[in-house]
Amino acid sequence: MAWREQNKVVLTTRKFAHGGDYRVLGTDVTGRPVLYMCMKNQLLSVGQGIDQNIVCMLQAVDNMPAGVESAIHVWDLHGMMMYLNMNPAPLLQIVKTWDSYFAERMQELIIIDTPRMAIFLKDIAWPLVPERTRNKIKFMTLEAALLQMQTELEPQTCARITACMQQNRDRKVSLEERKRTWRRVDKDGELVPAFP
Repeated sequence: MAWREQNKVVLTTRKFAHGGDYRVLGTDVTGRPVLYMCMKNQLLSVGQGIDQNIVCMLQAVDNMPAGVESAIHVWDLHGMMMYLNMNPAPLLQIVKTWDSYFAERMQELIIIDTPRMAIFLKDIAWPLVPERTRNKIKFMTLEAALLQMQTELEPQTCARITACMQQNRDRKVSLEERKRTWRRVDKDGELVPAFP
């Protein structure tokens, strides 16, 4: 209840500071929404991006068909900028959100290509993450994640995420060019501008 009161504005208005490319990109084969973000596209610190995380979860809930109650999150840590991520407290705040307001809404969190310099953040935060949440988190290489997504995601969703990962790793594509391609899937299954 206290969390809901503290976050009343974002829950009712769904307005947030645009902190990156976090968005719903489709579904897995069972109809669960799949959210994706890449740290190369991070525009604000993790703390400043918490409202965007909340709105993305609300959009994922909007997209859930009858019988589906959880979502899959894909966090691509490629290009992570440590100066925006030095404080583990906001990350723990996101986990707290998942374990309170969005309890049991996370099916799985796939974390791809964790850079060595970010391991210390994981080591600090990990003991504070509830065990039921830790059991839903997988640290994977890009190759392993792509293999898993090919079998678990709806083909169009897998293709969208694969294209995003390739684009994010292409040094010739600027942030502004990437921003122009950012779309999300709405509750009707349509691709719409992610951040109008």
